[in-house]
Amino acid sequence: MIFFGILAAALAAGTTLMLVETSGLMPPPDIPAGQARDALFVHVLVISGYAMLLGFLPALVAGLLAEIFRWRTILYYGIVGGLIGVYFLFEPIPAWINVTQEGPSLIANAAKAYPAAGIVAGAMYWLVTGCKAGFIRDKSAADQVT
Repeated sequence: MIFFGILAAALAAGTTLMLVETSGLMPPPDIPAGQARDALFVHVLVISGYAMLLGFLPALVAGLLAEIFRWRTILYYGIVGGLIGVYFLFEPIPAWINVTQEGPSLIANAAKAYPAAGIVAGAMYWLVTGCKAGFIRDKSAADQVT
């Protein structure tokens, strides 16, 4: 379940970053609306994959800690997600990817957008997996199921 939670969190982070990037922008008049929508969808997938690439290991460690210590509060996941978002500010592109970027940066105000996307991702992880964290279930919860 941790993997599915991380996957959902990465998709939420990518969607949040794309909403921040495109808020208030109108598609160019020479591009059909369907083509602009498809391009936005592809960009969400690319940025979500990027979030998964860089954020997987820290999110896995945070998820395992939450499972071991049975931390179920959304506050924990929001803080951890925000910290992972801050990590993206200091390590935006892995060293093994040889990319030269010309022009404006992808996110105009990354110092606010990355931590915000991390908090949204942490909340999504909590919704999918974190609210039921714990390797050993509560005795009261086990009694309710049976």
